[in-house]
Amino acid sequence: METAKVSPKQLFTLIVLFEFGTALIVPLGIGAKQDAWLAELIGMIGGTVLFFHYYYLYKQYPKLLPTRYFQKILGKHLGFLIGLSYVLFFIYGASRDLRDSSELLLLQYNQTPMYIVSGITMLLVCYALYKGIEVLARTAELIFPLLLFLIILTFVFLAASNVIRFENLLPVLENGWEPVVTTAFLERVFFPYGELVCFTVIFPYINRSRNGMKFGLTAMIFAGFVLIMTIVLEIAVLGVYGWSTSTFPFLRFVEKINIGGFIQGLQGFAMIVLVVGNFFKVAIFSYAAIICSADLFNLKHHASLIAPIGFIILTVSMASAASYVEHIEQAKIVLRSIFVLFEFIIPFLLTAVVMVKKHFGGSTRHS
Repeated sequence: METAKVSPKQLFTLIVLFEFGTALIVPLGIGAKQDAWLAELIGMIGGTVLFFHYYYLYKQYPKLLPTRYFQKILGKHLGFLIGLSYVLFFIYGASRDLRDSSELLLLQYNQTPMYIVSGITMLLVCYALYKGIEVLARTAELIFPLLLFLIILTFVFLAASNVIRFENLLPVLENGWEPVVTTAFLERVFFPYGELVCFTVIFPYINRSRNGMKFGLTAMIFAGFVLIMTIVLEIAVLGVYGWSTSTFPFLRFVEKINIGGFIQGLQGFAMIVLVVGNFFKVAIFSYAAIICSADLFNLKHHASLIAPIGFIILTVSMASAASYVEHIEQAKIVLRSIFVLFEFIIPFLLTAVVMVKKHFGGSTRHS
């Protein structure tokens, strides 16, 4: 672990920016159609349950990284393998988010090879990580008000443009609860809420840990309601078909802003929101992979791993899919398999083991 401190307020901003990340880029909950906002709400509630698991495990070992308390809970060898598998999961998560960011930027720089766009993004991420989690947290604290202002401004301009048609959200529950619940528990719980599992690497740095749970849950709920509002407006402006067939619906509905022919063409604001949010998501996933790797292999200076792991993330991002369509199709598979395993099944089993040990063998808490 590096020597750093993150305040609860900074944790709040990091979580919110992390959740905005790719969740603002891609259409969320298409399977629920006009009830996607309801699936997102259920997903957010399910995500809070996952967050309780993550924070519970941290509180049992408040000064240890997950790679270390995996070994305390499961034994040295099995715990090491689980920790290594999480490193690979964090690398994969970072690579997917990097690909999303690159595809988005290529809309504006379509003559630029993807490896250039991805490489520049990853260089910036590596530089931020070289400065440390404390600097990244302070940066998030400074940038958060600007991004929130731009999002609110976008919503206000949409309302003033008279393009919102709330009838596009009707009828509610046209096909019953089944598609809503299926979409919520097979997709929305695990993206983006379950991805907060990577914050188990950041929890030990919180300087007032007693407030961590409160600020973390508040951040989750706040970001969740912003995402719900975004989905509602996207569907209300674009219609179900226009929203579900858009590669980047947030950009498309911003194009509808037109106030008296004077205020329009605000896609630049939208790009700032999407790219900056995704930058923090890539950075946090990458940081989790780097710190956990250093802990697993007992390296005193994690900075030596930034460049090689950054290169691996870049390579996986480029090689994992031949096109953005294939990249999105992969997401449907990994959400229901890899993400479920690392965000729900393993944390649930670890929590169960800890509880059993506490019941039969006393306290498991370690400093």
